[in-house]
Amino acid sequence: MIPLEESWYRRLLVFAPVIGVIAGAMAVLFMGITGTATEILFGGTGTGWWAGHWWWVPLTATGGLAIAILRKTWGVSRDVPGAIVLAHQAWVDPSKAFHWVAISTVSLVMGASLGPSFALAVMGGGFGAWLITRLGSQASAADARQGFALTGMAGGMGGGYSAPLFAPVLVSELSPTSKENYVALFIAELFAATFGFVVYYGVTGSTMLGSYRLPEYRPQIVDLLAGALLGAAAVLVLLLHTLLSKLINAAANSVANPYLLGAGGGALVGLISFALPLTATAGSSQLGTALELSGDIGVGLLAAILIGKMIAIALSQSCGFLGGVVFPAIFLGGTAGLLVHALFPAIPIALCVGAMLAAVPGAFLNAPLALIMIAAGTIRLGPEALLPVGIAVVTAHILMSVMRKYVSTESHSPTTDGIPGRNSTAE
Repeated sequence: MIPLEESWYRRLLVFAPVIGVIAGAMAVLFMGITGTATEILFGGTGTGWWAGHWWWVPLTATGGLAIAILRKTWGVSRDVPGAIVLAHQAWVDPSKAFHWVAISTVSLVMGASLGPSFALAVMGGGFGAWLITRLGSQASAADARQGFALTGMAGGMGGGYSAPLFAPVLVSELSPTSKENYVALFIAELFAATFGFVVYYGVTGSTMLGSYRLPEYRPQIVDLLAGALLGAAAVLVLLLHTLLSKLINAAANSVANPYLLGAGGGALVGLISFALPLTATAGSSQLGTALELSGDIGVGLLAAILIGKMIAIALSQSCGFLGGVVFPAIFLGGTAGLLVHALFPAIPIALCVGAMLAAVPGAFLNAPLALIMIAAGTIRLGPEALLPVGIAVVTAHILMSVMRKYVSTESHSPTTDGIPGRNSTAE
């Protein structure tokens, strides 16, 4: 039952469309700035070795230095909670939202290997949080605070992702919402995401649906086993990324000067982009290019792109850039899927890419349904093809959970520091 007897919930239903419209408008502005800038600065290059522009190195170095200066000027600590943590907390501090979004904007424009979801969640969630603080006594109720903040997050991501159903599902799966309030808040989140989508799509005309074109896929019974194996492969990809992240983060912690860390880390991100242009920026458009040219990209180059992107993500997080990891993790999964297909061409490319695209982020995100929806929507998988993808996501998540528990038991310490979305500076 939805709590219509609660005044805060009635207000939430009334304000949800307003939250969605405002969050959608902010998403248009943010995505317009970052998308246009990255297309101008990082678009139109080749896909092979050293096919980027040399000046990307000083550009991203300047960006890293600028981020360090902004952090120092505004007193923004290194430990900024990512979008996933904010969704777990169901709150965004309105007083910090502007600074976080501004830093994320500069990060993405200057070539950080991170995505937009952090800023989308902070903008929408911050507005929702600000709104509930203006409603007097309503602000003291935990359910009200969570409801308004989560509704804002759904509105921002529903707009920026052009995915009005994916956004509330993702936010709901990541949130601490109790079972008794799950449906009630999902309704408000869906309202906000829908209005955010209407604003964003009305202005840009873009949507995530059908982003990647792959050959039609007709699943077979044996593909259920293939899905489980692909889920296990996704865990290996994530473990490699986690190891690289820990090593890079340890090296970054040894650099005491934040300006040197920002400039040096930024230069390395630019160098990787120069050497492997498909690793540049968030990775959404680059994955589309990789899929279009998959027949011309060899196994060695695919492996280099995959590892290079892992290093670029870790460097971006460790040297101070702010951004999300959903798009970068999807890029890792999609590229890993291409690599699996190149090694084992008997496995359909749509199954490899669809399963890995969802299973790599699914290994660390507690949002299996949302990720299955991403795979279905972006590469247009039919309903019958979703079962092996779902098995891949669930297999990856179970295996990663078992490993976390085992390592935690052995070391008696947290094991998520290097896992995307779980450390303090990632999404």
